[in-house]
Amino acid sequence: MLQSVGTKQVNHVNIDLNTLHPAQQQILDEMKRFNVINCGRRFGKTSLAVELLASPDNKDFGFLNGWPMAYGTPTYKMLGEVWREVLYIFAPIIKKKDEVDKRIYFTTGGSVAFWSFEDSTAIRGNKYKGFVIDEAASIRNLKNDWTKVVRATLADMRGYAWFLSTPKGKNQYFWDLYKLEQEHSNWKSFHFTIYDNPHISREEIEEIRGQTDPLTFSQEYLAVFVTENLDAWAYAYDPVKHLAKTEVTRAQHLYLSFDFNRNPITCSVWQWSGSLFKPKIRGIEQIKLPNSNIYELCEYITVNYKGYMYMVTGDATGKASSALVQDNLNYYTVIKKLLNLSQGQLKVPPVNPTIKENRVLVNSVLHNHDIKLDPDKCKGLIFDLEHARMLPDGSLEKMDRNDPTQQLDALDTFRYFLNTFFRNLLKI
Repeated sequence: MLQSVGTKQVNHVNIDLNTLHPAQQQILDEMKRFNVINCGRRFGKTSLAVELLASPDNKDFGFLNGWPMAYGTPTYKMLGEVWREVLYIFAPIIKKKDEVDKRIYFTTGGSVAFWSFEDSTAIRGNKYKGFVIDEAASIRNLKNDWTKVVRATLADMRGYAWFLSTPKGKNQYFWDLYKLEQEHSNWKSFHFTIYDNPHISREEIEEIRGQTDPLTFSQEYLAVFVTENLDAWAYAYDPVKHLAKTEVTRAQHLYLSFDFNRNPITCSVWQWSGSLFKPKIRGIEQIKLPNSNIYELCEYITVNYKGYMYMVTGDATGKASSALVQDNLNYYTVIKKLLNLSQGQLKVPPVNPTIKENRVLVNSVLHNHDIKLDPDKCKGLIFDLEHARMLPDGSLEKMDRNDPTQQLDALDTFRYFLNTFFRNLLKI
């Protein structure tokens, strides 16, 4: 139970209600018709679910406003907590409760039906103004249960839906629902962690963190979408958080990060502002030129980004002389000449960073800092972030150049860029 905020009069009866913490209130303030709430353990899903079912803030749904509502969980046993909470808080206005069919009727004219998704066929034929689906990622047939069962129950009243859950990997349908905000204006996705619940002490959270392996803590408490086998290399990548239209500005340096392959040759384009320890990083473009060379890539840059102050980094092996470059020069000698760079504009490390260390850096930046990738111009990097997999020895799965998910050239440019300019973020 959360801290009481006093009473609310419903049908001449005083009801003791509980306050929501700021992150829970944000969901009510910003919600749309269909809402995916991806949150870590101990965020406060139970009290949020009760609030959504009741709607004491006088939204156009909720049993306090006379509407039929529904609440569902993966198993019958999991219904108990919200069932007991509703009975306790709203006892003065309960008209009838059915323990067998798990329904509660109120003097307001509203009702709540409690459903288990162990067998969703019984839900068919009902009509609701709102459906709260709790622990959605754990529902075995979530796609079928939503698209073929629950969605139809909301049609008559143009009802709302809320999917509450801690993630269970990127291969789950919950992950697909979470991304729908990018495609449909009536969908809204939220991401909150255990840190967003002010009622959990920070000392307790840090004790949990210290006794839990990093990837499990990321998934269970930070609500990061990782794969079921915890083998996603960029496990902190979140399309809702990291995809946004970006624009290049002449007020900032243009950072170019290169990766050299026979096909394709690749360069990512970046800008950033703020401080080194609190940067705002923007992915402007991921350039991939199939069947091309360094000369054509540099020409593309000078044509499309003429007049910018360049800073260059990338694959350290490009400093070796190569037969792929005319006159057997190395790649960076050619880049320096074609882009008219001073020696100070070349920031290439002596050796490439280790994959293991870079994984920590990349995911730290993705999780903790303000970074946005242009969804149209950075498609190569977005693809790599979604598909990169870690092998048991800690290396990247990138042995088969014929498999697009194993090429990872765009990802390489990203990690080279972060390693050169933001390596100190690991010290925070």
